[in-house]
Amino acid sequence: MLLLADDHAQVRGQLLARLKREPDFALAGVAVDSFQTLQEAVAKQPELLLVDPIMRDGLGLATLRQLRVDLPNMIVVVLTAVVDTTLKMQLEEMGINHILVKGILSADLLSELRIAAGTMPRSSGD
Repeated sequence: MLLLADDHAQVRGQLLARLKREPDFALAGVAVDSFQTLQEAVAKQPELLLVDPIMRDGLGLATLRQLRVDLPNMIVVVLTAVVDTTLKMQLEEMGINHILVKGILSADLLSELRIAAGTMPRSSGD
């Protein structure tokens, strides 16, 4: 099961529409802010969280830190507009290594989600 968390309605809608067309991704839910992300993740315990940690409420990174404690086995894939060195270091310190930039082709995003979930091997060229 996958939980989608993004505070931008248009991005969320596009991701949701694409994920619904993929039979191997069961949606656990959708969150629109950090509080709802934490609430939904704890309640539904998805295997995979696709999240933009830079939310308008300013609590995205704190939420991810809490989720790493509450649900240490949940796989987190970050999809955000900009990844600078500071953000990348903060995410990696939390053990989050699947970091993608918005604008990625949907086929590539789906491949990365499958790799993160362990349902698709990474190609030897990566």
